[in-house]
Amino acid sequence: MTKPPPELLAFLHRHDANVRALALALRRVVIEELSPCHEYIFMMRRRVMLLYGPTSRVIDDCVCMIAVYGKHANLQFTSGIELNDPHGLLEGSGTRMRHVKIRAAADLERPELRELLRQGRRDAGPVWPRAEKGSVVTRVKAPRV
Repeated sequence: MTKPPPELLAFLHRHDANVRALALALRRVVIEELSPCHEYIFMMRRRVMLLYGPTSRVIDDCVCMIAVYGKHANLQFTSGIELNDPHGLLEGSGTRMRHVKIRAAADLERPELRELLRQGRRDAGPVWPRAEKGSVVTRVKAPRV
């Protein structure tokens, strides 16, 4: 499993320990289900954003993203409206995107969460890189000074 890059840890420094732990644990789950994959990490105002997709064009080919807020993290699916969600985990009313709020470590233990990630991977098609399971290519956008 890939270690979090030091830049991600620096971005998360302003969050309390529980939110940091949730964000890093959620990252681990996403990489376990989507890898090999590409990851793009950046700050958007006060939020830490982590995007995941099959190609280096992560913004265009994004399957899901993690948004880290002050008290929780969201796992957002760019085509969430198309996912089969019989357990009702997905929230949101946008035209395409849906999200799952992660407030506690127990939320990460739900098998339905991993199934949503697997569906997102399948729906993205056969463009995933050929590399070892667990591998991730990470790119970090430095914050503006």
